[in-house]
Amino acid sequence: MELSKVHSWIMERAPMLANVYQNKYVQMLYDRFASLPPTQQKQVISGTGIGILVLATLTLGSSYWSLWSTTSRSHKNAEMISMLMKYQKQRREKAGQIQELERNKELAAPGQLKQYIVNSGRTASISPRMIQVDEQDDNVGSSPDPKSSSEIKVKRAATKIQRINLNQLTSLLQALEFGQYGLTISSIRIMNDDKLRGYMNVELGIIAYLFQVDEVG
Repeated sequence: MELSKVHSWIMERAPMLANVYQNKYVQMLYDRFASLPPTQQKQVISGTGIGILVLATLTLGSSYWSLWSTTSRSHKNAEMISMLMKYQKQRREKAGQIQELERNKELAAPGQLKQYIVNSGRTASISPRMIQVDEQDDNVGSSPDPKSSSEIKVKRAATKIQRINLNQLTSLLQALEFGQYGLTISSIRIMNDDKLRGYMNVELGIIAYLFQVDEVG
């Protein structure tokens, strides 16, 4: 009786399912199901419901597993890409440092750093008479800077400049930091000139890192 009600409901409310319901294979299953006692029919219905629930659960679990696996692979790929980009950046920075050390080798000879500072002062319209440079070579490995190593030499120049204006100082700093060689301004001290208004006396600490040059003979 209940199955007849189901059939009537399908025909009235969901006629699009009539073709499926009237399929011969479905009809055979229906006839087989209708021939069962009511108790077994309930068992079949319960079993079918449980099977559908288990299938839905497995499908949902599989979908979540696939999503987690895809997300995990994407995360690993992102980490790998980030690691490669970081490695490439470090290599570029190291290559830039090596090029800088190679360029600075020209300053290895005594007095070369001093002469370069004086020439940079000329480009900033500073008279060589106003520049005093004390050039010194650090002992290898004595500098706390991470660039120091057994193959790297550190040259320092304590520079005093008298009676310069702000424009001259700005031009000099730009020439030293962005010029031909890779120099570092380690310290700067500026004092007003007591005799000439608008002029300054400046003390600079300048460092040049370069590869050791073997002396011949």
